Amino acid sequence: MGRWRTHTEKWLGAEQQDRDEAAEAAFGPVFAALPVVEPSPAFVARAVEAAWAARARRRWLTGLAAAAAAALIVAASAVAVYTAFDGRIVPMLTMAASAASGSLLVLLTAGAALAGWWSAAVNTGVKLAAAMANPYSVAALTVIELVAAVALVMLHRLLRSEVDFRTPRAYCF
Repeated sequence: MGRWRTHTEKWLGAEQQDRDEAAEAAFGPVFAALPVVEPSPAFVARAVEAAWAARARRRWLTGLAAAAAAALIVAASAVAVYTAFDGRIVPMLTMAASAASGSLLVLLTAGAALAGWWSAAVNTGVKLAAAMANPYSVAALTVIELVAAVALVMLHRLLRSEVDFRTPRAYCF
């Protein structure tokens, strides 16, 4: 701390005597001699906690303002519709509610049918996988694949060979 004060006194003395070069030269050591101030971990933790709390409060207030604006818009729209239709809105709302509930019923029924088809497809897949995992099925599939490979090789050889006719009625290969 004593070095900081002596450097400061030299700098201020040079400034008072209007020695600009000496004042500028003495200015750098003043800040070099200052102790480094770092925040404590407790301060950092409190600052971060306060920032998160402010962010959460701001989000909550934004959501509350949006809900209030939506409620105001709905109320104003209801008043405007009621005024425009002179009280005939109740039968119209009843019809809209009936259509919405009927549509919802159709959607739920379609969803249940889709779930049933999905369940049937899953059960079929499980049974097919169980049949494929059976050792006898694996052996049978392997034999079928080998027979198919031999048949392809023979067909390839047959197509590469030349066709000869022994008699006009029969083909000979």
